Amino acid sequence: MTRILLHVQLLGRLYVVAGWLASLAAISLVLLGIGAVSLTMRSGPEVAASLAAAIFFACAAIALVWGGVLLGVGWALPQHQPWARPAALILAIVNVFVIPFGTALSAYAFWVLLQEAGKRMFERPQPDRSGV
Repeated sequence: MTRILLHVQLLGRLYVVAGWLASLAAISLVLLGIGAVSLTMRSGPEVAASLAAAIFFACAAIALVWGGVLLGVGWALPQHQPWARPAALILAIVNVFVIPFGTALSAYAFWVLLQEAGKRMFERPQPDRSGV
């Protein structure tokens, strides 16, 4: 049981790392958006630069939300919150397409969280209904 505990803790840390990487990507997209906005101010209203800025800012917002969700799940996994396991599995499905780190993280998440010991770790004890 302690072996799976170490894997769950490591998985939580990896989700936190993925969350910080997504947040870092969001910051870089915001900076690219600011650069695109500065192009529109310098040379007049350019449609392409305005569209690029809007796309950069939208992708930054998505990356920031994605990073926040990854961080939240990463902090909840080592605490064995019952909602953290299904959330991590749903995130792992989407992370399969984030090559290469997300794919490896997804494979590891599936391996850790779909084992019987991993399932039991997130179950809440059922109340005794025997009446005794």
